[in-house]
Amino acid sequence: MKPPTIFKIAVEALITVSLIALLGLLTALTYALLSFLSAEPTPQPLLTSQRETPEITVKHLTATNPELPDATVALSSAKAAPKLKAEVKEAKTEIIASAPTKPLTKMTVQELRPLARDRKIPNWRKLKKKELLFYLTA
Repeated sequence: MKPPTIFKIAVEALITVSLIALLGLLTALTYALLSFLSAEPTPQPLLTSQRETPEITVKHLTATNPELPDATVALSSAKAAPKLKAEVKEAKTEIIASAPTKPLTKMTVQELRPLARDRKIPNWRKLKKKELLFYLTA
């Protein structure tokens, strides 16, 4: 039996390393696709420095029954309905929540983790600041 040449050994090693690299790339792409599909879309813009601080307000409106049409009075078999007035009461406007005023890059890990928890980012407790910033801005 003839021993393999150095050239043949080098070619086999190159093919083996290339296949391992391709499998690694395929695994990374599969993981990225799965994490992309499981991520929920966020209504926030990608760059936090360009957004304004929104204020969420609530109005309490109550209304009674609106006035009934006069057609019921004209019918002989129908009873006359009492006339009801529509009322709209406005309550005081309350600010319920406001967005953080700090940009994400200036926040600490302790400030970023509740945001990650609210956006349902997987493993948010174990993520580092760079990873939290990546997921929160994506």
